[in-house]
Amino acid sequence: MDPATHALSGALLNRVAAPRELAPPRFTLAERTGLGAVAALWPDIDWFLGLLIEDPLVYLNLHRGETHSLILLPLWALLLGWLSARLWWRGPRDWRDGALIFALGIGIHIVGDWITNFGTQLFAPFSRETFSFPSTFIVDPWITGFLILGLLMCCFRGGRLWAGVGLGGATAIVVLQGSLMLHAQEYARAEAEQRGLYGARVHAMAQPLSPFHWRLFIEGDAYQLSAHLGLFSSRSEVDPDAGIWQRHWQMFQPPDDLVWEAFPRFGEGPSQAWGHKAWHRPEMAEFRQFAELPYLRKWVRHEGDPCAVFADLRFRIAQVPPPFQYAICRSDTGEWRREAVDYWDILIEEIDPPLLRGPSARDRGAWPTAPGQPG
Repeated sequence: MDPATHALSGALLNRVAAPRELAPPRFTLAERTGLGAVAALWPDIDWFLGLLIEDPLVYLNLHRGETHSLILLPLWALLLGWLSARLWWRGPRDWRDGALIFALGIGIHIVGDWITNFGTQLFAPFSRETFSFPSTFIVDPWITGFLILGLLMCCFRGGRLWAGVGLGGATAIVVLQGSLMLHAQEYARAEAEQRGLYGARVHAMAQPLSPFHWRLFIEGDAYQLSAHLGLFSSRSEVDPDAGIWQRHWQMFQPPDDLVWEAFPRFGEGPSQAWGHKAWHRPEMAEFRQFAELPYLRKWVRHEGDPCAVFADLRFRIAQVPPPFQYAICRSDTGEWRREAVDYWDILIEEIDPPLLRGPSARDRGAWPTAPGQPG
């Protein structure tokens, strides 16, 4: 979730859950609202790791870790609650009150991140496995709108009733999206069975702006299959001359008109062996840990060397280049390196996929002298 939604949800939840008796040394209703917003923002303090760690992929694999852990939540709540109560600028407060505020704020932050597709390490530091229930896009105007309405009404009307209305409306949207996600998954599962891919993992991930737009995925050994599902949409053609958001909207088709697109994991044809080799290089270990739906997006030339560019389908939005792209390149001298591909970089030269020279090249790992031509 975005920071504003996190802060709003923490503020309203603490306002709703406040005890009826708020005599000193307890925090007042207004204080709980402000401190609740801070508490709900606190887990993302791990972004400081990005300033300290040189490799951004190492940071991405640590993000949403210990500060987002259900196991460590009580520890953070007690520590931060005690510090806040002890150092409160208007005089000491009850540390148990502070612990409750931070427990609620951190807890709703974890839930807010869990329902997006990035993944959250719920059991860090004992496990680095990420969990997600991707029913909600990372920026959701419907949820944020209900929370803003609730907070504004609290400011004008006071009390906690409107906080409950705002929080209840946002919760209703989340429940609706969760139900729609499970429904959308059934279309992916039906397609997988129709193709004979019994037991294949399927996913449905929320898309921006509409709770009825879903990106469907079927995981395969050589390909990731994907389609844009528009529940209650009518069939439409994508107008190449339309604006970017109109083209994005036109991508989503009704269940009976889904267009499934194959994204090769390692490339296609003779170049597939190179893609497979590049993907399993030690230099790509951090990206292999990060990417859940990897695919080989394109071949490019960077600093004179041919490279395979990999991305993660989780973050690909219709008509928009995907973030978190990484290239694995090999020089003429046989040295491999990983490069981050800038999100907006359109100047990289695309090339035909490099081919292996022959059976022995699998071991030598040599690039052809002319990309696209076997040696």
